[in-house]
Amino acid sequence: MKNNAFTLAEVLITLGIIGVVAAMTIPTLIQNYRKKVIESKLIKVYSLMNQAIKLSTIENGETSTWKTLGTSTNSTASYEDLLEWYNTYLADYLKVQKVEKVFLSDENKDCLALYLLDGTVLTFPPYIYDVRYYLNPKIIRTDSGQMGKNLFFFRFQPTLFEEMENRDEEFKYVTNPGFATYAYGWNGTIEGAKHSAFGNGCYDSGSVGGALCTKLIELNGWKIPEDYPF
Repeated sequence: MKNNAFTLAEVLITLGIIGVVAAMTIPTLIQNYRKKVIESKLIKVYSLMNQAIKLSTIENGETSTWKTLGTSTNSTASYEDLLEWYNTYLADYLKVQKVEKVFLSDENKDCLALYLLDGTVLTFPPYIYDVRYYLNPKIIRTDSGQMGKNLFFFRFQPTLFEEMENRDEEFKYVTNPGFATYAYGWNGTIEGAKHSAFGNGCYDSGSVGGALCTKLIELNGWKIPEDYPF
């Protein structure tokens, strides 16, 4: 009678082939999955914050009338001032796990951290505008955030800037009121989001390199580009 069973050698060869294929494809699948997770989280927090701001304006008026706490160079606001601002304008319109004070070393200030329901974190400095989005809360405590990889920059812009010709070059495209992707130093082009004259492009190295990664992903339809550096 004919024997249709596989020999041990055939089984081992088949398993070997499967192992090689898996080794070649699984890292790509994992990488693509991680990209999808980041993309969905960025879209989600963008929508979440703008929805909260829109709801708040119904009761508190347009954001241009909201209390301001100065700029990154002249703010004297304390954490308590920042917490009061949050409780006044956003607390009733956002669902969060907790709110706490965190010290960010490069800001050299106590900042307000909002732990969102999906485990991500938003931090606001005392001057409010430059908002950081952390994919993992542990990053905050260890100062291990890498812009464009596990840390993304947004900006809360309460009002439109002055007419374009009266603005400093680095603020030329910081135009959208509300919660927007970070645009300081951007020149309005996709290439300008990759490489900025101010060194904060997504593909730039250095201490501020990567700040425009959120803008680049937005320009690419909220998709991470194929040649993304991380």
